[in-house]
Amino acid sequence: MKRAFLSLLLLCFLIVLLLPSAASAQSIPNWAPNTAYAVGALVMYNGVEYECIQAHTSEVGWEPPNVPALWQPVSGGGGGSSCASAPSTPTGLSSSGTTSSGTTVSWTAVTPPANCSISSYAVLENGSSIGTTSGTSLSVSGLAASTTYKFTVEATDSDGTSGQSSSLSVTTSASGGGGGSGGCAPAWSPTQVYATAGMTASVNGVNYANNFWTENQNPSTNNGPAGSGQPWTSTGSCSACATPPNAPTNLTASGTTSSSTTLSWTASTAASNCSVTQYTVFENGAAIGSSAGTSLMAVGLSPQTTYTFTVAGIDSFGTSTQSAPLHVTTAAGSGGGGEPAGFTYAVYKDVTINANFNTGQQQSAVTGTVEPVTTAMPNKTLVWAFATGTCGSENWGGISPAMEATNVQDFVAAGKNYIISTGGSAGSFDCPSGQGLINFINSYNSANLVGVDFDIELGQSQTIVDDLINATIAAEAQFPNLQFSFTIQSLGTTATNPITGGSVGTLVVSEIKRLGLGGNYVVNLMAMDYGSTNANNCVVVNNLCDMGQSAIEAAQALNQQSGIPFNHIGLTVDIGQNDTQDEVTSLANVDTMLSFVKSNGLATARFWSFDRDTPTGNGASTMNGNGDPPLAYNNEYVKDLGVQ
Repeated sequence: MKRAFLSLLLLCFLIVLLLPSAASAQSIPNWAPNTAYAVGALVMYNGVEYECIQAHTSEVGWEPPNVPALWQPVSGGGGGSSCASAPSTPTGLSSSGTTSSGTTVSWTAVTPPANCSISSYAVLENGSSIGTTSGTSLSVSGLAASTTYKFTVEATDSDGTSGQSSSLSVTTSASGGGGGSGGCAPAWSPTQVYATAGMTASVNGVNYANNFWTENQNPSTNNGPAGSGQPWTSTGSCSACATPPNAPTNLTASGTTSSSTTLSWTASTAASNCSVTQYTVFENGAAIGSSAGTSLMAVGLSPQTTYTFTVAGIDSFGTSTQSAPLHVTTAAGSGGGGEPAGFTYAVYKDVTINANFNTGQQQSAVTGTVEPVTTAMPNKTLVWAFATGTCGSENWGGISPAMEATNVQDFVAAGKNYIISTGGSAGSFDCPSGQGLINFINSYNSANLVGVDFDIELGQSQTIVDDLINATIAAEAQFPNLQFSFTIQSLGTTATNPITGGSVGTLVVSEIKRLGLGGNYVVNLMAMDYGSTNANNCVVVNNLCDMGQSAIEAAQALNQQSGIPFNHIGLTVDIGQNDTQDEVTSLANVDTMLSFVKSNGLATARFWSFDRDTPTGNGASTMNGNGDPPLAYNNEYVKDLGVQ
């Protein structure tokens, strides 16, 4: 009896201890679109807690698992348990609401492994990912009539991604006829009773049919396959638009060089209830990219060669006929090569990877053997990443400033140049005075120091941003030959403004202009990790982010929308597999981007990172993830740019 009483008392005590934790979890709101989030804000999404790392206003498609540039998961304190298993393969793949141009694919929810939660599902069409969702259905559009497609789906948790499900073959219906299958049902009303199964309603361009009596249950958030227990089932996307747009007109070319040209056209005219969402550009009959605006740069062209270009407009009903063709002949090649004046090619190096923590020497195993990084480098310039903290008391990921400074002599002796980089995705850096920055630079100074980089990713305050800009203005007077770069995150499309969209990049660009920063400065765009594949985040080609074209549009957007000239813009890509699953920067993407860099006189081209330039390693930080051989990307940059 006494033992039972003590057990009961202990149980009550444990419940009391747990109550504050439960109450705390309940106080964290769920993530929602169209909401302004500040740095440090906490949200719940699919049972996972996330912290905002960059201020922004959320949009559909920017769910926390899809945009690591905006959110990071918060590690829980639940006794150290963590997700250690990838999900099982999804089952029950089915389709519904198939029309001549679309279908809705649905599947059975995967039961997550212990301590895990399913963060997203990816749907693949003929083997290529076409979108992700946190739910168990996805509406697919843009299909061809009377065509058979094979769909699969895979699930992802924090440990990894499942295998692909068994494939589902779906054949679209023939086009033409009355077009009623694509029309929208009456808009859903929260006050209407949908009493008979099969009644229809539409929300945000998607049709739904009810499975049983329902009232005030929004179909967009209460839907699933028949038998799922949800009151609604999606029957596919719909539109009141019933006519494709007219063909674009007045296709012209400008700024034609030996390897690129900029194409512009007059917007298509959309019919009633329609709007043109994007344009596709064709080169010699093959699609080369899409744009939400009325211009696109064609790159990777050959000198003294004639190309034929056309463009077509797209609305929710379909694609227009192609415009009248435009014939463009590229200029002769310069033949000179060599590094443009003021241009810098450099590669980021995480100084802690393979470092000798007894001496601070930078090392790398990129060639398969751990060796001094100056021995492994085929290129001339390395970016040392990252110093965090405050200038004068900075920290290099556990390596002291004095130990890191010993690398200066190694680089001088090897004839290699270097750039000092600060901040990064895991830390912030501040320098409250010009003299403080001058002293910081002098700690690592030599004739081989060619630049200082401020990597600003954590939603830093205006005070810190202004500190760095004002300190740079002071330091430029003492170090006129150094290049000062401000590295910020970016989207990869001119459809939306990647800089002034509410991120810290907005602040950096506006303060550079307000405070009058001049001299040898660069706004360096991180053209990587765009999040979900859609035209608001990147240039979409074949249902994937085209990483070469997306980098180009990031630079164009900054130039056009913020007025920063190209000779003050730099591009940095993440080689191979990016953090975002569907984004892979290939060697061909590098060729495309670097052609633009040379043709437009950009200030710098870089990539992340030196240790990833190899097919084998022990994690994402030390392998490219797509099998290209050691130093393939570094050598491609050297070849394309004609520099080291």
